[in-house]
Amino acid sequence: MVDISAVPLALVTGAAQRIGAAIVRTLHGAGFEVILHYHHSRTAAASLAQELNQQRPRSVHVLQANLLDPAQLEKLTQDTLALRGTLNLLVNNASRFYPTPLGSV
Repeated sequence: MVDISAVPLALVTGAAQRIGAAIVRTLHGAGFEVILHYHHSRTAAASLAQELNQQRPRSVHVLQANLLDPAQLEKLTQDTLALRGTLNLLVNNASRFYPTPLGSV
C-alpha cells in the first residue's frame, strides 16, 4: 500500500481543458495526486478526473470555483487543505479563453 503522505499533492487551476488538462495529465503521470480546478467546464473536468482515477483510484479530485469571487477562492483554499492539510505544488493556469480569428485580434 502507498503511504498517501509520501505522494505529492498539486492544485492546477483552469485544469479541465487544453493546457490545464495537459498539465494535469503530466503531473498525474509523474505520480502526483491532483486537484483539478474548473470554473465552467464541469463535464470536461469530470471526464478527465474519471479517466485518470481509472488509472489510479482516488488520485484526482475535482473542485469548482470562480477565482474572481473572494468567497469562492477561500472555499477552494479550505477544500484543498481539507484533503491533506498541505499542498506541494500550485499551478496557476486559469485564464479566460475567447476564440478569436487571427485577423481580428
